[in-house]
Amino acid sequence: METLTLPAQTGLSREQKTAITYATIMILIHLGILLVISTGVTPVAFLIAFIFYVVRGLGISMGYHRYFSHKSFKTSRFFQFILALMGSAANQGGVLWWSSTHRGHHKHSDQEEDLHSPIVHNFYHAHLGWMWSQDAYKKSKIRCNDLGKFPELKALNKYYAFVILFQIVAFYGLGVLLNSLYPELGTSGLQILVWGFFISTVFMWHSTFMVNSVCHIWGYQRYKNSGDFSRNNPFVSLLTFGEGWHNNHHKYGWSARNGFKWWEFDISFYLLKLLSVFGIVWDLKVPTKEQLTATH
Repeated sequence: METLTLPAQTGLSREQKTAITYATIMILIHLGILLVISTGVTPVAFLIAFIFYVVRGLGISMGYHRYFSHKSFKTSRFFQFILALMGSAANQGGVLWWSSTHRGHHKHSDQEEDLHSPIVHNFYHAHLGWMWSQDAYKKSKIRCNDLGKFPELKALNKYYAFVILFQIVAFYGLGVLLNSLYPELGTSGLQILVWGFFISTVFMWHSTFMVNSVCHIWGYQRYKNSGDFSRNNPFVSLLTFGEGWHNNHHKYGWSARNGFKWWEFDISFYLLKLLSVFGIVWDLKVPTKEQLTATH
């Protein structure tokens, strides 16, 4: 008698579920911008959006990127946590995940293993699609043991979703408080949530994502021997506090400074230099004049 064979149970993998979850969250946050139609804008709401755009941007540039991913300077454990918190507030993933992914980008830049290369994949995938791909959430081959030894960083990475939820509650609460104390400002809980969280986050997202997409296609290459297609793009650099000098960075990834010419404004580096004056950060790594001229 013929045996009846039932089809194997199929289900989504952990990586697929994670990708779908993050894609859904990101789509909802994008759609949240549309609420501005009903909330309008006030000077206070715009100012809050701008302030947190700067906080998030510096958290990514100085913290997630130059410190955690590349260890281009040293700081105290306390300020290390502050940088991790600022970076987490940008809603781009946990600090260990972000750093591991970025280290992988440098190791395999514009090669098949590079998750967000517009050369290997396409512009959309490099800009946003890779974050909605299950490949982004597979167990990384590049470990961040230097970061994982700090329990507070591991906790912040593990419970990263709560950072998002806290911001939503905090911005709404701030709007309600401002409306209660200073009704003449014309704010509301929803308005501050829309501007401080949704709009500020989405603008920061796409500014950061342009480093992956735009800066590997458009711009100038000072270092054609960088081993990839990275470009320096002034516009992206302006939006990301110095991250747009991407070809410079790919040549000297360990450098705390990305802008090497006087006109290559690098706000993150200027702030790091200021912080070093007060002893908050130290041992900033920068290329020597000989290194810069020898490889120009």
